[in-house]
Amino acid sequence: MEKKIEQINNFQQELDESLFRAWERFKELLMKCPQHYLTDTQEVILFYNGIDVPTRQILDSKGTIPTKTATDTKIAIQEMVEYSKKLHNETSSKAKSIETFDGLAAIQTQLNNLIREIKKVNEKVYTDQVGCEQCKGLHYTKDCPLKEEGSTLEEAYYTKFGITYQLAGYYRAVGPRFYQRNNKNSSYPDRRQTLEESLTKFMVESA
Repeated sequence: MEKKIEQINNFQQELDESLFRAWERFKELLMKCPQHYLTDTQEVILFYNGIDVPTRQILDSKGTIPTKTATDTKIAIQEMVEYSKKLHNETSSKAKSIETFDGLAAIQTQLNNLIREIKKVNEKVYTDQVGCEQCKGLHYTKDCPLKEEGSTLEEAYYTKFGITYQLAGYYRAVGPRFYQRNNKNSSYPDRRQTLEESLTKFMVESA
């Protein structure tokens, strides 16, 4: 019991401890030692002397504590404790809201990155399976060099890709799938298919 009484007599507000936390902790010390034999006035004085200067100034805003009766002092303390508790809860709520917002922002960033990756994959699949509707090359129709007004097929390919496209049909930027699909009855020799595959690979790597 002597140790508990000593804790009451030496009560000190902790660093960054709010008024309502300090008051609750002081009351817990009193409840744990019911035989402290302290009067209400003594309790108030011990608490007042144990809090830091800023907290004393808060309490004194309700009137100078040392000049009040024990009952009036406890009422003033309780009023300021309720205000301190409300302020603490609002601050905690704002902090949680900020933390939640930051978490949602991080999730949204991850989703945006995922969407971009999926879009890249879909674009590659599209060009591999569909390709250009104008020249059958492995690129989007909107990126086709033939869209440049006044350009011949050979000029457009040379300008766009730095390679020659012969209208006679010996070099054609068509992938194996397009070739098989659109030229099933072609009589071109196997050598042309090899050249086409090499040309297609070069275009894909250079695009």
